[in-house]
Amino acid sequence: MNPTLQFLIFIVSFFIILALFIRLIQIAEKRLGGKVPARRYGLIMGMIIAGMATGLVMMFQALTLSLLEPGFLLLVVSTLAFILWSHVLPAPPPTLQAQRDESGTVES
Repeated sequence: MNPTLQFLIFIVSFFIILALFIRLIQIAEKRLGGKVPARRYGLIMGMIIAGMATGLVMMFQALTLSLLEPGFLLLVVSTLAFILWSHVLPAPPPTLQAQRDESGTVES
């Protein structure tokens, strides 16, 4: 196959995949934006970051080469999840309802 044609196929495929990922981010933000409780949001973000760290450790450990490929895949998936999840905003904290006692002071 002609190298120029291979290059064009690669570039077109790359931009199609990129556009699909951007659309996935838009859909996730539209459906989940402002609806995920802050505690759950932080827990999921922590799990994603732990996946990234685990992937790095699996890739750069010196004991066996068999962990290189799964470590790389875990790192890639965690990185893509981080990009997606960082575009989803957590739910705003509930507003503090100020209660007034008889003297007019505000308690929260």
